[in-house]
Amino acid sequence: MKPGTSSSDKAFSVIIPTFNRAASLSRVLRGLCGQAYPADLMEVVVVSDGSTDGSAQVVRNLHVPFRLKLFEQPNRGPAAARNLGIEHSRGPFVLFLDDDVIPSPCLVAEHARGHGTMSDLALVGPLLPAKTPRSPWSRWEAWTLQRQYEAIGAGEWSMTFRQFFTGNASLRLEHLQRTGGFDTRFRRAEDVELGLRLSKMGVRFVFNPAAGVDHIAERRFGAWLRASYEYGRAETVMRMTTDPLNPWVLTEFHRRHQLTQRLVCWELRHRRAAQALPAIAFLAAHGVSLLQRPRGVYAICSAIFNLTYWRGVSDGLGGTARALELLGAASSSVAGPLKGIRSGGD
Repeated sequence: MKPGTSSSDKAFSVIIPTFNRAASLSRVLRGLCGQAYPADLMEVVVVSDGSTDGSAQVVRNLHVPFRLKLFEQPNRGPAAARNLGIEHSRGPFVLFLDDDVIPSPCLVAEHARGHGTMSDLALVGPLLPAKTPRSPWSRWEAWTLQRQYEAIGAGEWSMTFRQFFTGNASLRLEHLQRTGGFDTRFRRAEDVELGLRLSKMGVRFVFNPAAGVDHIAERRFGAWLRASYEYGRAETVMRMTTDPLNPWVLTEFHRRHQLTQRLVCWELRHRRAAQALPAIAFLAAHGVSLLQRPRGVYAICSAIFNLTYWRGVSDGLGGTARALELLGAASSSVAGPLKGIRSGGD
């Protein structure tokens, strides 16, 4: 330990917002009990966000080696729940975990090691599938996330605020206090919005593949699509208040595969007809999955996710006409405005 430091300088407050996931919350807390990190340097702050399934009682009945705090509030969303946790955290470090992850024994130690003596880091660890998801769209999501981790590890991508996923992320409490915490207007992408403000403060984002958690990555098709839409809308809204909007929209859109660009423009022009696409995609993904054609499944899921995301962007911009105008697709032909656009990514 360096001169002038003490063990308390590496203390962590682990904040877990939870809503009606009593069983998985119990697994999270049991995983934290087995950490290869001094228990006296850990506190866990659980915020029950309007749970009605006995989650609070599960927490009260647990015997743990660390200090455990429980707070309850009416359902106000994860941003408000995390803010309440921040308010009651001692720090100096805060580790955010979701209520559906299983911490590895070295999780807290790896977060501590990753920060080292640096004071300006936000450290993100991977969300690894606890098991192979059953649904095609959940498998696609897990595969996409893993591919992103591999690209970051290979140096193909740089970590940015857009990878600040608070299912498994840590930073200093003082940075959270300086930003004012999460923006409670956001029920989705609230962590990315906070990450954007942190980046403007000079906080750097780093990835530590050894600080992993197993993620129980399974949700219904409708919830998956709603998440896609809400991410698109939320990112558009947050960009409108913090960044020049037009360059971001154009850059993001032009980075997409050319086929994706064409599909998005078609969907924006024919929104009524496009309402049938989710049901078609649902059936197609299941059918191709039964034929054991993973590439086909991923192509279908990627297409419908992108379409729904850009529908959210369109609504965030104020409607279809504005979106088409910004995407340079205001003419009746989709092909014309897309000529010369370099494809890349999905």
